[in-house]
Amino acid sequence: MSNHISLKKLTFSLIIISMAVFPCMGNAGTTSPPDAIKVGSVIALTGRYASGGKDVYAGYELALEHLNRIGGVYIKDFGKKIPMQLIVLDDESDPVKTVSRLDKLYSMDKVYAYLGGFSSLLNIVGMSAGEKNKVPWIGVTIAVEAPFRKGYRYCFAPFSMSTQIVETFLDCLDTISGNQRPRKIAHLELNIDWGQECGDHLRELTKKRGYRVVVDEKYAAGTNDFSSLIFASKSAGADALFSVSSPPQSLTIVKQMKELNYAPKATYLVSGPDISTYWDSMGKDANYILSSMNWGESLPFPGNKKLVEDYHARYPDIKFIGNPVGAAYAAVQILADAIERAGTLDREKIRDAIAATDMITVKGPVKFKKDGTGIILFGLRQWQNGDQEVVFPLKYATAPLLLAPLWDKR
Repeated sequence: MSNHISLKKLTFSLIIISMAVFPCMGNAGTTSPPDAIKVGSVIALTGRYASGGKDVYAGYELALEHLNRIGGVYIKDFGKKIPMQLIVLDDESDPVKTVSRLDKLYSMDKVYAYLGGFSSLLNIVGMSAGEKNKVPWIGVTIAVEAPFRKGYRYCFAPFSMSTQIVETFLDCLDTISGNQRPRKIAHLELNIDWGQECGDHLRELTKKRGYRVVVDEKYAAGTNDFSSLIFASKSAGADALFSVSSPPQSLTIVKQMKELNYAPKATYLVSGPDISTYWDSMGKDANYILSSMNWGESLPFPGNKKLVEDYHARYPDIKFIGNPVGAAYAAVQILADAIERAGTLDREKIRDAIAATDMITVKGPVKFKKDGTGIILFGLRQWQNGDQEVVFPLKYATAPLLLAPLWDKR
């Protein structure tokens, strides 16, 4: 079996978990219950973000299977449980197609809610579609804060934002004792909104907390040669590296660090090492790399063990479950909980119920701030001997943080 979810399998899975829906009015106001609660998602299943997109889809698919196995969501208006149907379209990693296909899901498929796709770049435009169409939108793998300052009412993200990402990295470094603690940070800034936002927080917070950014260099979204940036980091004696990279770039950066024999004690690549295919691509060179933990296999929350077991049963050849899988699963839990509390398929009431969320998901407790960003558990995972271990926060750690040795000592 391929380590990727094939489009053929995608189509087959959607047929299995979805139920045909008879035409009905687009919002509440139907006199009889629909056969299914239609939810739409536009996800990168092909193109440069496909590896992460397929992780997101796998989480949605598994959550819907578990939900529909018990009959779906109880809707008070109809006095019965109704299964949830997910309609998925591929945006091919193209933000223009993200918008047009979300509009199609609204105008033609009459979905009651949206679930986001993969990557901040694609989710930002997805948010705008949700707001324009007044369709509640719950997104994962979006970490840029700026869109949430626009006063959107319909958009929610139970995911780590830029400030939390940078603060958590520094909190983790703080746990390293004495002169072993890295103090000089190389910052390689991806020149997109999210990268710039994280960079601003890093520059501000390091000054307050006793760290120094000794290299601060930008790179474009299409960059595939990082040698000059890595050489500058090595020359400056940077003993930690921070970068908001795309998944493909997270592979290239580490490969070129090895080629140039640059081995900082701590390397945090925010996006990329957390997806299911990273180890298959990197092998043992992935060891010691830090990645984001918006979800982890070992987290002790209700339903998480079943998620892990059923995922491995479904994809026995995929050894590692990507971080987006659990985050996406939790998004379905949040939506289902909100619809049940709303007791109706009225989009406005669903929106209000999402805003009032206070629940435990497979990734831990979730609430939302007034701007739609999440109050969530977030931490760091590290590749160690072929496993992704939680290393921070210490309460949930499955292994201690390891400092990276020189490449010839690994």
